[in-house]
Amino acid sequence: MTKKIILIFLTIIFTKIFAFAYSPYLPKGTLIKVYTKKPISTSELETGSIVYFISSADVWVQEKKAVKKGDIFKGYVSELTLPVQGVNASMKVKITNIIDPIEKIAYELNGRIIFYSSEVLGGNLTNPASYNRTIHPRKVYGNIWGGALQYVPSGEYEFGSHVGINQRDSVFVQLDEDYYINY
Repeated sequence: MTKKIILIFLTIIFTKIFAFAYSPYLPKGTLIKVYTKKPISTSELETGSIVYFISSADVWVQEKKAVKKGDIFKGYVSELTLPVQGVNASMKVKITNIIDPIEKIAYELNGRIIFYSSEVLGGNLTNPASYNRTIHPRKVYGNIWGGALQYVPSGEYEFGSHVGINQRDSVFVQLDEDYYINY
């Protein structure tokens, strides 16, 4: 009888000690579709400029809304390079807060903006300014003459341009840490 009482007592203690409450969260690496509040461009911004993005749909975790449609993501421009000869301008954006516009409460969120499958917007090479003609001779069986004429870039490239995104362009917020639902 005492063994049964001790067994019941230990079962109750161990189930209470090791039973933790589950708190729903968005895991690291989650992508949330957003759009800009106003058009952003490398010609208007500088490093450290504050930018805002708006979520375009609800994001659910189990039966709770993790991100509501219309929530505002606040971030800043972490890196910005200006256009130079041969390379377009580029920028990276880090996200620091998510703001609930109805309740006027800001929650901390660590993330970054993903532009068109990369976290850097722009930074690509420009078109060549001119081309040179190059002859590639080759011997063809039975012919003395043969070859190909090819146009190759001369090494001079056009000057880069500024890049940006409009309000209709959708981008993604990628979470760098787990985001636990606060409401």
